[in-house]
Amino acid sequence: MKRKDFLSSIVPFAATFSSVTNGKMLTDPEKPVSLPPYLRPGETVGICCPAGFIDPEELQPALLKLKEWGFHAKIGESIGKKDFTFGGTDDERLKDLQQMLDDPSVKAILFARGGYGGIRIIDRLDFKKFKRDPKWIIGFSDATVFHAHINEKYRIATIHSKMCNSFPTDWSLAEPVQKETIESIQKCLKGERMKYLFTLMKKQDRACRRRTGWGQFKNAGIAGRQWIGFTYKRQDPVCRRYRRICVQH
Repeated sequence: MKRKDFLSSIVPFAATFSSVTNGKMLTDPEKPVSLPPYLRPGETVGICCPAGFIDPEELQPALLKLKEWGFHAKIGESIGKKDFTFGGTDDERLKDLQQMLDDPSVKAILFARGGYGGIRIIDRLDFKKFKRDPKWIIGFSDATVFHAHINEKYRIATIHSKMCNSFPTDWSLAEPVQKETIESIQKCLKGERMKYLFTLMKKQDRACRRRTGWGQFKNAGIAGRQWIGFTYKRQDPVCRRYRRICVQH
């Protein structure tokens, strides 16, 4: 099973992070999380690569969808650049994301793809303007390091969701869960009411977990945390049947 196909098979869920480092609270856990302004038609969503590289052609499905939603897209300078597996050098990716953070016309930043690289630039970013004029940061995978950093230091909400490379080329062939998760980005950005459904773990799932053991899915390992584990074996009919809810926070 391809990594991309496997990720799209997992039911989306929200993740929360502890605001503790070296035993000290970085922010008051009782302090409410502030929301960046919701977007209005005609406003701009920036796209950049703080981690892995992406070919400009791969952006087209996402650009078409953003246009359908009524938004303009600003393509960052890191799009199309490549340095090993990265979307440009550390300095190039840093400069591009910093410009997006500081640009008052950009109301949200959608990462083009994940991979690895955010942790190499996170401590060099200046969030002063972002803190005064917050905007939505959108992505998952390597983007987890940005979600954790912004939550811990500034208590500003971000969006954990699919990125540009997850938008299907042919929308008519996309699975319902893929369509739903992508459309949820629009709902978040426009401030529409969201509803989340959760399935309780069943007895079969616990048995499944015991038989197969834990595989570590280390998105948040990038940020120094074990975020989620999952159990899955292709040959195990119980795990295959319940793979969407064999998860533990």
